[in-house]
Amino acid sequence: MQYVLLAGGNSSRFWPYSESRHKSFIKVGGKSIVSVVISKLKGEVILVAKEGQNVPDDIGGNFRVVYQKESKGMYDAILSAEKYLDDEFIVLSAYQLDIDSILNELSMVRPPAIVLREYETGDEKTHGIAAIKYDKVIKIMEKQKFDGGNFSVISIYKLNKGFLEKLKGYDKDDEYVLEKALNDEASRGRLNFVISNGKMFSLKYPHDLIRGIDKIYNSLARGDGNGEFKVGKNSFLDDNVIIGNNVSIGNNVSIKGRTYIGDNTVIGDNILIRDSIIGSDVVIGFGTEIAISIIMDKTHIHSGFFGDSVIGENCRFGANFITANRRIDRGNIHIEVENKDVDTGLTSFGVIIGDNVKTGINCSSMPGTIIGN
Repeated sequence: MQYVLLAGGNSSRFWPYSESRHKSFIKVGGKSIVSVVISKLKGEVILVAKEGQNVPDDIGGNFRVVYQKESKGMYDAILSAEKYLDDEFIVLSAYQLDIDSILNELSMVRPPAIVLREYETGDEKTHGIAAIKYDKVIKIMEKQKFDGGNFSVISIYKLNKGFLEKLKGYDKDDEYVLEKALNDEASRGRLNFVISNGKMFSLKYPHDLIRGIDKIYNSLARGDGNGEFKVGKNSFLDDNVIIGNNVSIGNNVSIKGRTYIGDNTVIGDNILIRDSIIGSDVVIGFGTEIAISIIMDKTHIHSGFFGDSVIGENCRFGANFITANRRIDRGNIHIEVENKDVDTGLTSFGVIIGDNVKTGINCSSMPGTIIGN
């Protein structure tokens, strides 16, 4: 099967990391998300990126890169890859980590076909909504709930050259041209589907990295077991902890739960880490606690508490940096994105910090704080 991976969008809601790269190019645990996705795909991959974007250097396998001159949606992205396409192909976002089983099922369905999951309250804010009857999709509406629309559309599609020719008949400047073309197929009884069990990994906002940390952990599992590492006295590592190569772990350290430690990372003395992903070439200093957080490559931490947070690359934290990750009333934490209020749906959420940030000593952040690069 041939796959078209979409990585040409502006990822504007993924600020601050989107200033320098597409959201799927971000490195978590020392690996770019797109490289993990490509490693799961059996067949040729066409990666559609925005012109001027630097594709991560850790991608392997059978892939080709094509570029969009500007971000103009899925329609333009698919057409950018047209001359390389086989008769049938699957289109998906370049960050879809949990795709293994659904792609096997989708590959056996006749195109055009889409992936659905059961509707959850509020899905219409970010998803298309679909109605089905017997074995066909009969209606799709973009970001609008309607009677009978009991399913949400996941951005994974199986298409063919015939559908692509039909797409060319629509207004190419229409933001929802793909959805309209699929709805026309549905109204004629020609749109097939498969249903995903459970909520698939999404990456619209940086805090989705926290929400999906378990799925990211699963994608980083080493097939050859742990790397070579050193451990000091009175230190404890849970069985689920994954350790990279050339890692140094100090004395009185406890690393618990589903935690990943990247290559060449140094963990000092008297440290607690649980259910977190630590990148490569990271230094964690004396007396630090890290919980349910992602620390990207080459960041240095002196001491403090990091909870339910995402920290960018090459940051430097003075002693005793503290994240507050709960409201006093234990309510949902809201953030502002593109001048709009966004309910994260999280009651535990610390801070999002961009790349190359430095702090002095004794700094603290309130829940839902976002700091740029």
